[in-house]
Amino acid sequence: MVQSWRAAGLSSLIEPRIHNFNDVKSFILDICHREGMRDAGRFAVLLDEIWKNRNNIVWNDTREEATKIGLQAYFNWRDWFLERRTDEGVQEHPPPTVWTPPDEGTFKCNVDAGYNNRLGTSNRGWCVRNNGGHFIIAGVAWDYGLLPTNVAEAMALKEAIQGAISLQLNNVIFESDSQLVVKAILKNQVGRSEFSHVILAIKNLLHFFPNFEVKFIKRQANSVAHKLTKAVNSWSRRHVINETPLCIVSHLINERH
Repeated sequence: MVQSWRAAGLSSLIEPRIHNFNDVKSFILDICHREGMRDAGRFAVLLDEIWKNRNNIVWNDTREEATKIGLQAYFNWRDWFLERRTDEGVQEHPPPTVWTPPDEGTFKCNVDAGYNNRLGTSNRGWCVRNNGGHFIIAGVAWDYGLLPTNVAEAMALKEAIQGAISLQLNNVIFESDSQLVVKAILKNQVGRSEFSHVILAIKNLLHFFPNFEVKFIKRQANSVAHKLTKAVNSWSRRHVINETPLCIVSHLINERH
């Protein structure tokens, strides 16, 4: 994997250490303990990409070149770093911690992503409710391989928007508990990572549907979508749900009061 860390720009961090440790754990701990947040963060992102590639080999029988893994790690880290730097010193209104119904004539779609580590899948779910808090429709999807969290959350939102479009829904508020995804949509930042490509696709969809709005909420206010991601593997890999799923009935009832 020499080419991966060189492509990620981490040669000066890794190569002086590579022969000083007999096990991987000690090697990783040394970097985390001795380096600053910036370099340790870059290294962590590279490890995440290597782990993602390992899962794709196991579950999808696909393998990326080491150089591509390193470049992807660099672009993912850069996107995160630029987001963090831009947000410093910015204070926003606190996001909601309880689910609230939309105004009359508007739908609300809650979105979430999650993982089934036992099956090795990345899961996504979304649920649309009306202003009375009543179930309208939902959608679920899962894929083999563990996607990076930001990519999984962005894909969940994109699929929810595409679902609303196909169902010809107007005036929809999409709520996600991924602050990184929501902020990326609201900014003009352009990147080359997989995450940036999904965000660009979302922006293009929103451009043609001005009555769609994306908002950030706390996890506590996103329990229905979160519960769906836990049950996703009960359905086919892409599935639209027209009847209220039993797994979210109690959550729907609780949030109507």
